[in-house]
Amino acid sequence: MNDRTRPTAPGMPARDGARIPDRPDTAGEELLEELSPAEFEALRWSVRLGDGLDAAERAEFEAWRRADPAHQAAYDEMTGVSAAIDAMPAAGAARLQARVAIDRAGESATHAAVPVAPATPPAPRRPTRRRALAAAAAVFAAAGGGWFGWEAWRSEPVFEQRYQTQRGQQLDVALPDGSQMRLDTATTAEVSLYRGRREVRLAEGQAMFTVQSDKVRPFDVRAGGTRVTVVGTRFSVRYTPSIGRPEVQVAVQEGRVRVAAAGNDAVQNAIELAPGETVAADAQGRPGPVARIAPEGVAAWRSNRLSFDNLPLSAVLAELGRYGDVGIAVHDPAVAALPVTASVDLQRMGDFVRSLPQVLPVRLERRQGTTEIVSAKR
Repeated sequence: MNDRTRPTAPGMPARDGARIPDRPDTAGEELLEELSPAEFEALRWSVRLGDGLDAAERAEFEAWRRADPAHQAAYDEMTGVSAAIDAMPAAGAARLQARVAIDRAGESATHAAVPVAPATPPAPRRPTRRRALAAAAAVFAAAGGGWFGWEAWRSEPVFEQRYQTQRGQQLDVALPDGSQMRLDTATTAEVSLYRGRREVRLAEGQAMFTVQSDKVRPFDVRAGGTRVTVVGTRFSVRYTPSIGRPEVQVAVQEGRVRVAAAGNDAVQNAIELAPGETVAADAQGRPGPVARIAPEGVAAWRSNRLSFDNLPLSAVLAELGRYGDVGIAVHDPAVAALPVTASVDLQRMGDFVRSLPQVLPVRLERRQGTTEIVSAKR
């Protein structure tokens, strides 16, 4: 393909300066209007399969096909596209098929140079499945973009925003798709909404998500090496490598989520979480054993309270330090390793620190303007 025929996304200017229409011709519009969202995606996969898929793309296709029985049914029914093309005006069908022929041959032709049907077209010939799909795919290409141009158009985000909270701050975010996101303290998240998918990249911290259901546009949260995929649900994701916890913790309050490594080739190893279930995935995105959690305990930080169950004192202090200056130091490794089970009010962290000598064999000593937790045996 030379520079003159390089695909161009719909609505973008062609290389010769001529502007390509945002929408295909009327015949193409009619065909698109007959397709449901599932059929639209099925047609997309049909064309891609015809061009050949690599292993990662094949895994992505299989995941889409198994995600909903309607997907398989839509894919099976794509053979009916030929009937839709037969019902189109002969001039429109000839125009689309001519466009496909030009695109596939790689000839140097601009959109304006697409030949139209003669005044007296020949008797219509029923397209084969391959020609039917190709002609239907030309609906996407009729604006001059071709398959790759359509993919470029689909890959352009319709909304992008970065959100960040400081220590001790929480933030409620209403996304344009109707989903809601609540960010905990010291959290950074980047949101990108596309025409075919929705994605949040959690760089640090933790967040609670209430996802607006949309079967055509899955909602992915990527954190570390882990990808969490949902359609509509309430769940939390935690990723805090800055305090020495590189695992990704996922907990579900309502609905179901799929947890897998971030790569497409990891779909087969994904696990599903139901309400009241939680899992931690390692740095490579590999989920560990599933555990139970009370639904009301998911993202307890939203009510300014944290619970710790047999966690080392050093880890408890690091977590509290995400919310404010605790003003405490621990230098003795034996003291730092002492297990703590407690429920802490984040607005009264000082009370928790002062209570430590009552539940652990430690005492508090004031040294050079800092309170240090030391062993009671010293």
